[in-house]
Amino acid sequence: MSKHVSEAGRDSETAAKDKHLSVVDRRRVGHGLDEHATEPNLKPTYVQELEARTARAEDTLKLRLTQLEEETARARTRIQGDLEQRFSRKERDILLEVLDFMEDARRAAELTADSPAVAQGLEVVTARVDNFLKLHGCERLSPQGEPFDPERMEAVAMVEGPAGTVVGVFRPGYTRGGELLKPAQVTVGKG
Repeated sequence: MSKHVSEAGRDSETAAKDKHLSVVDRRRVGHGLDEHATEPNLKPTYVQELEARTARAEDTLKLRLTQLEEETARARTRIQGDLEQRFSRKERDILLEVLDFMEDARRAAELTADSPAVAQGLEVVTARVDNFLKLHGCERLSPQGEPFDPERMEAVAMVEGPAGTVVGVFRPGYTRGGELLKPAQVTVGKG
């Protein structure tokens, strides 16, 4: 039993020593004393270098990403403008084809004056084409009696009449949105 008691006595001595044992983290010594003191950097230098390189690479990538986004936005704007121009040119070409068809139908109506049914049918067709052109913003130029304007008109002949004035319209012209599609062919008075 004495052996058993002596072991118990040792355990209590060890427990008493453990109560008085304190561990001091020397990295934090004085930390609470000076609140304005900076915490020491405990990272190895190679880790610091890697973090700095990573931060620089991220900044470079962010800058490049911003540049690419701006370039993409400019490209979209440029492509949109190009598409609008192409569409506008194509629409203009189609309208010019329709105008040529309209002129042919009018001439055919004039030539078939002896056949009222054919002339009437051609007039119906030209009226529908006129409506189509109006829906697409085309305006007819019929400058009878106006001063001759070489920007909007094409002189086909000079005849007796007031000088510089449109005496007759051989073929009407058309504009769309202020842009001349086809000049009017006119006869001009020579005075």
